[in-house]
Amino acid sequence: MITFPGKRQLAPLVVSVLLSAPAGAQLSHNLSIGNPVALAMGNSATASVRGPDAIHYNPAALALVKTKYEQYKLQTAFFNHEGTVSGAAPGRSYDPISNPDFADEPLLQGEQSRDVSVDSPSVYLPFFGHTSLPFLVAPGYGFALRGGTNDQFVFANSAFAVQIFGYERDMDNVGAFNGQRFGITRLAYFNPSVGFELSDNLYMGGSIGFSWQGLGVTTRTRSVLDTVGGLNALAANLASQVGLDLDLGLNPYNDVGVLEVEAEDPLSVAFTLGLLWQPTSWLSVGATYQSEGKSHMKGDYSLSYTQSFNELMLGLQPADGALAVLGGGPISGATRQTGDVEIDFIQPQWASVGVSMLVTPDWRVNVDVKWVDYSVLKELVFEFDQPLDYLVLASVVNNLSDIYTAGQIGGDYADPDELRLQRRYEAVVDASFGVEYRYNDNLFLRAGYEPRSSSIPENRQDLLIPIGDADLYTVGFGYRMGKHSQLDAGFGYLVSEIHIDPGESRNANSTLEGDVVYNPYRGLKIDHKLEAYIFSVTYSTHF
Repeated sequence: MITFPGKRQLAPLVVSVLLSAPAGAQLSHNLSIGNPVALAMGNSATASVRGPDAIHYNPAALALVKTKYEQYKLQTAFFNHEGTVSGAAPGRSYDPISNPDFADEPLLQGEQSRDVSVDSPSVYLPFFGHTSLPFLVAPGYGFALRGGTNDQFVFANSAFAVQIFGYERDMDNVGAFNGQRFGITRLAYFNPSVGFELSDNLYMGGSIGFSWQGLGVTTRTRSVLDTVGGLNALAANLASQVGLDLDLGLNPYNDVGVLEVEAEDPLSVAFTLGLLWQPTSWLSVGATYQSEGKSHMKGDYSLSYTQSFNELMLGLQPADGALAVLGGGPISGATRQTGDVEIDFIQPQWASVGVSMLVTPDWRVNVDVKWVDYSVLKELVFEFDQPLDYLVLASVVNNLSDIYTAGQIGGDYADPDELRLQRRYEAVVDASFGVEYRYNDNLFLRAGYEPRSSSIPENRQDLLIPIGDADLYTVGFGYRMGKHSQLDAGFGYLVSEIHIDPGESRNANSTLEGDVVYNPYRGLKIDHKLEAYIFSVTYSTHF
């Protein structure tokens, strides 16, 4: 009789990659641009941004450049991860496996909880791949130039990181089962833009962004699954159809293997449109829209199986023809499979509306409302260049589970060479606030606050990018060094906590048998606090 591993043993191998991209986007939206004025005012910049960074925040503001504007910038960021994975008692989960032979959860190593930690930041870069750094750093340069003395058009270009986030953990850390090494990056390397004056107080602008999108992840994977009861019935169903009588000794806590994926798209295009209205000297109103940025990333993968999983596939190999009837395919029986992978990903569209008001000669108040459409991330698709053993079995389990549960659990998520996972993320709408105080003609003091709603529902939270609802607190200053030059600096502190009760998340600790997502911490409790410290400085000259 087969001791059946079930879907949780199979889907984990790639699902960690799928969870990463949209969460990363939410974490870094507007934070990696590196504009200290926008940062210091809580990213409330739609109606008041100046210089080349208007390419991102509102390209209509480029039309305010008189002759020439150059900007040099540097941004750094530090991240602190603190968290635990815990059980109700030493060595046991909150919802222990019903089979008494497997009641102990080895992941806890006899403790009530284990710490989640990160050893160092890591970024995924063109040509270099995964790169470990003591801290994240991103330089930048941009310019804006009016076509002529009486020309109403201002042309601009800049390079910046739309998103950049990553980390590296020790392979023995409990968090390595939800990403041992991870990096996601979107670099906008060429952004030709134009701003022009429609009337005396109305401006319009647009830009086209050419970006490089990259993703790299290494993760340990494990099966956390009750093999008795309902899934044993599925195993019996499979055994009767393929004529096997095997007992390979798999238990609910098997390590399945290690997956490494690196993929990139060197050309992903999006466009940005903006309007700016300044009816009086004390009021500005702005609006910005940025389109989706679709990427078709191509790269390499390596999948190394553990001995127990490999033995299972070798045992099933003589019956792969019968498995094909149930949605399976050929089994390689290899201990390691490598090849090419293709991944589709959408950088969500977003829009913002902002107001900047000079309430007194010395005090300015900015308010922005932003919408980011993460709801487009309903499903992500991984296409492999060959049938993978774990996907062969995943496809069979998927079909059997769908039959066994009458369609209540499962779904069409796997073929032998393709994985399709539903994400079910949500669009978010947030407001942000910023103030600026003119201390004197040369010194400006700034502060801001931005509450940042998570696009990830509570039942999809995990430790790959452990961020939920977040708060961003910011301060900064601007100092005029001369008639045509200025130094600006901004500092931001972002904090986010997640608390996942046992069984709450279908991406981390679900106890629902037959669930099609990866649950390395089945029935355990997860708590995590993420803190980010962001510093940006620019030197600009404008004429």
